[in-house]
Amino acid sequence: MQPPQKRLGRGLSSLLSIGTEYPPPAQPNADEKSKHSEPAPIAAIPVDQLRPNPFQPRRDIPPAQLRSLAESIRQSGIIQPLAVRPISERVYEIIAGERRWRAAQLAGLSSVPVTIRAADDQQMLEMALIENIYREDLNAIDRAMAYRRYCDEFQRTADEVAQRLGEDRATVSNYLRLLDLPTEVKQWVAEGKLAMGHARCLLGLKSAAEIIALGKQAIEQGLSVRAIEKLVRDRLAARAEAAREKPGAAKRAEIRDLEQVFTRTLGAKVEIHESARKGRGRLVIHYQSLDDFDRIMERVGVASP
Repeated sequence: MQPPQKRLGRGLSSLLSIGTEYPPPAQPNADEKSKHSEPAPIAAIPVDQLRPNPFQPRRDIPPAQLRSLAESIRQSGIIQPLAVRPISERVYEIIAGERRWRAAQLAGLSSVPVTIRAADDQQMLEMALIENIYREDLNAIDRAMAYRRYCDEFQRTADEVAQRLGEDRATVSNYLRLLDLPTEVKQWVAEGKLAMGHARCLLGLKSAAEIIALGKQAIEQGLSVRAIEKLVRDRLAARAEAAREKPGAAKRAEIRDLEQVFTRTLGAKVEIHESARKGRGRLVIHYQSLDDFDRIMERVGVASP
């Protein structure tokens, strides 16, 4: 069976074509730009005339990856041109390809091949975000922060961001929820010590201290996502049951009525405690003396051994 294709393919192709393209070196006016339907030709731009993308979602580039890419560039050059936009007569901002630019400098190149495009800030963020997501090049926290920045800077809801990027709504929402984790846990996720699945399970706990402690336990013991899910579920169930049994805790009206029926029938105080698990609980019958105990046994039809 063929694996499902990434939905981001549609978003990538559409977003990478939304900016009007035009050839260097002169910047055409609006009328001239509208005439261009062919892809922009590739130009060589000095590396010192390029600036990083201010909307780059990837915060860190591993040095080892950068050195490896630099060595590849020394051997084969830059195969895929960078995409840039002009911000002044001789200065350009990188839309996509910042890692290639940095590696090119490390490899000693004085210029790099680029295609020049016109793009506004929103398109810059969209294209940088999609390029990284499509190449699976972002850790979960960087991706979540990029979604949050998109929402905040352009007043978009999570649903609107998902639609714009060709993502599932639940996917964007799940990443955004990761930003509610304590800082320490977010760092573990960014470093790959915890998977996104671990982080989503930990969000079921409300206490930051408890989330950190269980996250640390998962790392130290190498716990699977399923194991963490069970630990969280068990803790929440125990907490709910303790709350039900807490003195003075409110009981459902049906349960109180049943307690009264049992009490009248047996002539003894009866308590019903519901468990956190549906359909389970405890039935407690109180007796005041051994004679009272024998009376209750006789009432329920239980013979003495």
